Amino acid sequence: MSHKVRRKNTTRQQMLIRLCTGFACIGAGIMVQAFENDPKSVAPSNSASAETDPKNGVDEGAVDPNSQNASQKIGGSFQKQGYKDPREELTNERHAFKTPFGQIIWKDVDKRLSYRDKSTFVSYKGFNLKLTIQPELQAGLEKTLSAQRNIAGAVVILESRTGRILAMAETKADARSPLVNEDSILTAARAPAASLMKIVTATASIEKNNLDPDQEIPFQGGCGSLRNRNWLRDAQSDRQRMTFSHAFGISCNTVFARLALYETGLASLRQYAEKYLFNRPIPSDLRIETSAALMPALEMATALEVGEAGAGFGSSKISPVHAAMLSAASGNAGVLMAPYLVEAAYDSSGKQVYTGSPLEISRIFTKRTADKMQRLMQETVLSGTSRRYFRRKGTAGDRYEIGGKTGTLSDAEERGTLYTWFSGVAPLESPQNVAIGTVVASPKNWVVRASSLAQISLAQYLKIERQDRSKLQKIMQ
Repeated sequence: MSHKVRRKNTTRQQMLIRLCTGFACIGAGIMVQAFENDPKSVAPSNSASAETDPKNGVDEGAVDPNSQNASQKIGGSFQKQGYKDPREELTNERHAFKTPFGQIIWKDVDKRLSYRDKSTFVSYKGFNLKLTIQPELQAGLEKTLSAQRNIAGAVVILESRTGRILAMAETKADARSPLVNEDSILTAARAPAASLMKIVTATASIEKNNLDPDQEIPFQGGCGSLRNRNWLRDAQSDRQRMTFSHAFGISCNTVFARLALYETGLASLRQYAEKYLFNRPIPSDLRIETSAALMPALEMATALEVGEAGAGFGSSKISPVHAAMLSAASGNAGVLMAPYLVEAAYDSSGKQVYTGSPLEISRIFTKRTADKMQRLMQETVLSGTSRRYFRRKGTAGDRYEIGGKTGTLSDAEERGTLYTWFSGVAPLESPQNVAIGTVVASPKNWVVRASSLAQISLAQYLKIERQDRSKLQKIMQ
């Protein structure tokens, strides 16, 4: 009798050992995929509305940064959080264009712009500068931003192919906002990048594994929060399926956490974040604060932390100028251009002493990847988190030619503040397309979101562009 009992206990022990061994193998497989050491490329030295998707019940704005997504720490400085600042340099001052006037600090010139002959000028450090700013578009953006209440925010529009900044405006109507201090919101990396980081994850997934926009990805547990280990594959529990493009469009956190774990790996996420110039200074004639993306260490990261980084829950900060650049790369066949503001500079005698010109920073990805990224970005506008905004007057007929990515996140320290982003490009089929970066910091219950300001701003640009094209056609007839 005792022999039978002992044998039964031994069998249970064997089963337990086999079960534990199985889980260990699964865990090891996850770690190998998530942390595999991809070669690191070195970059050259030289936003969304909080709305629910009717098909999936996704509320991007409902993500709580104080929940079990533990690595998300967006408030305050990196030092206050106990981390070393990941940026190589805090600003791009040492990467300025070689100009006789140094580098433009936007807050020193934005209130002194003058307009004549459809051009924009400003006096700066003894030089008369002709800027790339389009007077009509600039006036439209300034009027739109000045009409806003209870928010702090900014909009920048630049040419994807050249990097020429066409318009940039901001509002500090909410003086208590975390975005507001003595610097310009446009060039400061103060707001969390949030789901704009999904642009990095998507790019890495396509480049590394040739992921197709129509490819279906199994998952479980909805799209809002990473909870109950829903970031891990489970053949029995993964009963939901979603295409890559729709997951991008509605900003599905669970799917993107899995992409980071099973398609890209942490090393590739870091690599492509740096290719997009996170943690790297941005070459420009405009002073721009360096954007930051804090990634977990390869040797210490957990599967959850890798998933959070891919979904945009990691600690990150970005400027509106840089946000526009994220989409500009897709609008320019994968090539990232340096943003620039000065077209020409004249000395006190009126002699031209400087001419601005486009500068290619690097090719981030292939033309094929750029085409796929544009398809993903279209989904945001057509059926994703920005769909109801771009059906409004001014863009309703053009929405098939507009793409973008949204981001929405609450501030972990300023609990009443909601950040929203829109980074996009339009018209998609035009080689002369423009990219836009829009941020809004507002009370959580306020109605204005970045997608709303982006829609108004792009409607203004498209209207001006159509008028100019019509005038040119009449001249040529």
